[in-house]
Order: sequence, then structure tokens, then C-alpha cells
Amino acid sequence: MNLVVTDNPSMIQDIAKQIVLEKKDYYTDDVLNSIRKVIIDRAPKSKDFDLEKELYKTIYYYWVYGCTAIEYYYLYFYSMSYDEIKEYVTMREKVVYRNHLNDMRDAHLLNNKWDTYNYFREYFKRDVILLRNENDYYVFSSFIDKHNEFVVKPVDMGGGHGVHKVVLEKQTTDDEKKRLFNELLQESKDNRKKFLRGSEDALILEEVIQQDHRMAAFNANSVNAVRATTVKVGNDVHIYHPFFKIGRGGHFLTSAIFGTLDAEIDVDTGIVVTPGYTETNEIFNKHPDTNLDILGFQIPRWDELVNTVKELALKLENINYVGWDMVLSPNGWVLMEGNFSGDFMWQLFEKRGCKKEFEELIGWKLTKQFWWEE
Repeated sequence: MNLVVTDNPSMIQDIAKQIVLEKKDYYTDDVLNSIRKVIIDRAPKSKDFDLEKELYKTIYYYWVYGCTAIEYYYLYFYSMSYDEIKEYVTMREKVVYRNHLNDMRDAHLLNNKWDTYNYFREYFKRDVILLRNENDYYVFSSFIDKHNEFVVKPVDMGGGHGVHKVVLEKQTTDDEKKRLFNELLQESKDNRKKFLRGSEDALILEEVIQQDHRMAAFNANSVNAVRATTVKVGNDVHIYHPFFKIGRGGHFLTSAIFGTLDAEIDVDTGIVVTPGYTETNEIFNKHPDTNLDILGFQIPRWDELVNTVKELALKLENINYVGWDMVLSPNGWVLMEGNFSGDFMWQLFEKRGCKKEFEELIGWKLTKQFWWEE
């Protein structure tokens, strides 16, 4: 790949078009259209806005800096210089760091939700079952007899893809159970084609987490979690830029597509120290639906959370970087999931890159000009 750093618009277009030609097996119509959709949703519009030029520009930035089209817009890379952007940890660079810090042979312990549950069962504090085939009907039937509400998750997809809640309004008959069971099995088969992710046709069903009323008050329909990223250096566990993930608009998922608010938490006190930010560059001191103060909110039982995620981190011998999603229940903190490739969202809140800081913490740094050379 003949890649050079330039701010010449014509050269950027030519280089990106050549990349698309060279990598035509990757840049399928589906992939290009997915990038176009991000641009339509997120790009600042002007009278000379050109979708195809934006498309090729984001592709160029991906290969030069390692940023996705989404990052390109919510981190305002389009208005920064080369040196300014290089201060940030982009998505592809994050993967390079992750591969240095984490042993890929143990990735399944976090990437496969069933394996996560079995490894950290004591921290889940709720019922979880696996649906893979017809032989799982008895387990399914017993589960829904106990839980008329439950969460459905593909076993090995991230980003909230395929996650939804099922609410059964009444006691189900045997025929209704069987129908729902078959629908879920079919859903598990359809997910990989629908989301272009995952490798296994399987689902997990989870008992709904009952939240502490103080956390639920922000958005009662969603699970409002704390993302506590741990970085393990030797036997020391550092909690790195934790943040509060708050649902919005009555949606169940805390996902960027639903305008989720993320706000940084002071690691020493558990107090929220930034407004809530969205990936579409909205900023709120108060929750837009409930009018509760985000800035200044004290996360309850903070010391307990800190101790719990440090315990979790130390249970993973060969994994040193994890983004833990923790939920406060009336009986204490529970693990929602662990992320093998947690995002560096705090760069959005702090409006600065943290590459140098992160490299000093882990004692290792990138040495090549482009992420794909590492």
C-alpha cells in the first residue's frame, strides 16, 4: 500500500480510491454503504457537502490514523492537524495495545458471554442460560417459568448487536413456550448474517438485573452501568478513566445509536466530573429526560466497586486490559460483562488524546508510523 501523509484533498481522494481498489474484497458494497450511513448521520453538513468525497476521506483517515468513521466525527479529527490526531488512541491503535497487553488465547473468557458467565459466575448474581439447539428446550422452559422478563444476547457479538429484552405478560402455555423457543433459535441463526459479526449460532438468556434506585432514576428502562477499565501492570491494578453509561429516551440499551450519555467519574471519589456526552456531540449537565444532575453525581458504594473490579482483574492471569461494565443492584455491584477491547471514550469527555499517558502507564509504545505496520 502506497500511503503518504498529506492534507491535499485531491491526493487524499486518489490514495483512498486506490486503497478501495486494492482491498476490494474488504470494501464490499455493504461495507461502503455502512460507512456512507455513518457519514450521513454524523458529518457536519455544508453547502458543498459531497458524500463520496467524505467517504474516501474517512477511508484515508482509517489507514493513516486507525480511526473509524464514527471516531473521525465525534473526536473532530476533520478539524485537527496530523500531530494533534496522533496524540489520540484510535480504534485500530487500541487493538495494537490490546494485543500487546492481552493473550489472544484467553480472549474467549471475555468475548464469549457464556464463557464469561462460567468463569465469573459468582459476580453475576443472576440466572443465565445458553441456547444452542433443540436439546436446550428443557433448560429454557424452566428458566422462563422463573423469569417472565429476560435479556437475550448473541453469545459472541459486541456493541449491543442483537441484544433485546423479552417481557412475557402472562403465564405461557406449552405451545407458546415452544413457539418462542423456536423463534429464538432462528434468531440465533440469523444474527451473524444480519450484523456481519460473530462465529457461533447461540444465544444466552439472562435474568434482568434489578438496579439500585439511585442509578435507575436516570433512565428506568435501561441498565445504567459504570464502565471501569482496569489496566494491570505486574500485580498492580489501575482503574483507568471510569465513566457512567446512562440510557436515554426510554430505550433499554445504553448504545450510541440511542443517544446514550457517557460521563467521566473521578477514580478517587466516585463523583461524576464531566457532563454527559453523546457520540453525536451533545452535552448535558442534566439528564435530558429526567432532569437529574449528571455532573456532580456521587456513584453509590464506590469503594466497593473499586475493590470488586480489582478482584476481577486479578482473576485473569494473561489479560491485562479490560473494560468492566458494572451495575449496582440493591445487594451490591454485579458484573454485566467484561470487554476484551474496551473503548477509550474518555478522550471524548476530556477533549484530548491520552496516548502518551497510556504508554507511560503500560511501559510500552507504538514505534511505527502507521498502525498496520506494528
